[in-house]
Amino acid sequence: MDLAGLPHGTVEGLDGAARAAGLEVSDATGFFTFLDPGLGFEIHAATLAAVRERAVGSGIAAERVDQVAAELQAAKNGQYEWVSSPFFLDLALRKPVAA
Repeated sequence: MDLAGLPHGTVEGLDGAARAAGLEVSDATGFFTFLDPGLGFEIHAATLAAVRERAVGSGIAAERVDQVAAELQAAKNGQYEWVSSPFFLDLALRKPVAA
């Protein structure tokens, strides 16, 4: 996340940022799932391909991005029993009722 330009602690500070914007956090949850390796590694490789331009723009060599994507594609044929999905964060905000 640092390479993408996000300051350290951004995710941890989302509730404070919401309050600073005049909002309340009404709920915050997060989750991940377990996936079949063929699908899981494909999702991770596709995600990397989708952010490739931004990753390269932030200083990561294009060859390294492509190498990791190729390694993910190859891993789906490995001896893995499962792969975790990306972590999903669900943050529900609301505007407080004026007193």
